[in-house]
Amino acid sequence: MKKKILAMSLCVVMLAIAIVGGTLAYFTDTKTATNTFTVGGVKIELIEQQRKVDENGDKTTELETFEQDQVLMPIVGAAQGDKDAIGQPVAKNYVDKIVTIKNTGKSDAWVRAYFAIPSALDDGFDEGFNASLNVLHFNFGNANGASTYNNQWLWGSEAKPQHSGWNYFETKINGVDYNVYYADYYKKLAADATTEQFVSGVYLDSHVDMKNGKYVDTRDLTADLSILEGKVSCPVFAVAVQADGFDNAADAIAAAFGSADFNPWAE
Repeated sequence: MKKKILAMSLCVVMLAIAIVGGTLAYFTDTKTATNTFTVGGVKIELIEQQRKVDENGDKTTELETFEQDQVLMPIVGAAQGDKDAIGQPVAKNYVDKIVTIKNTGKSDAWVRAYFAIPSALDDGFDEGFNASLNVLHFNFGNANGASTYNNQWLWGSEAKPQHSGWNYFETKINGVDYNVYYADYYKKLAADATTEQFVSGVYLDSHVDMKNGKYVDTRDLTADLSILEGKVSCPVFAVAVQADGFDNAADAIAAAFGSADFNPWAE
């Protein structure tokens, strides 16, 4: 099985689209778009990076701009295993997607970021969340490899037991069902400051295989993975609101966008 997985050409292209602001600009090709949303003099930049590769094909610890249209292959090794000097997994076929948000305005801001993953590739919450059952996983951690869950990024709370403690909702983007996870930055983001990593990468589960010309999950052969036959888009969205007058991001976002659970993709 392992040999077969390594040998097959998994022709799935990962589109990681960075979107910033209150106006949605969603692209399904290799172009990128950086839009900004201004509230009370606040301006942000959403940054996506990856590790550079040296002449031997090995990843270094130097960062460069994220490259679109990367091919997904089943991971070899463990994303939660050994890390390099900047906290990134050394496992093969791990796709770097190092997301940070910079405050490029003159005012302090509260920041929230969203990560959307196609529902067909995510376990979701229909019968209780189990991340180990995901087909496409996303990773998060700071530059030291430590988890940012409810540390630098507030991903949820025990007050949301129906969502296993995650800030989460389901929506449609361009007609495709998505599970969306979002987190608030733990403190006001000062002018010219940059957040800790929101997301650090994605990877295809090692149980993905191909049988009779179709992608399958060997843990559940009835699962419909036909979405892998085309391009897989995982949009990232970030919003920022002035810090003045607000004690936390949830209150600021509720005031600016009309809901503490603001959905930037809602029609």
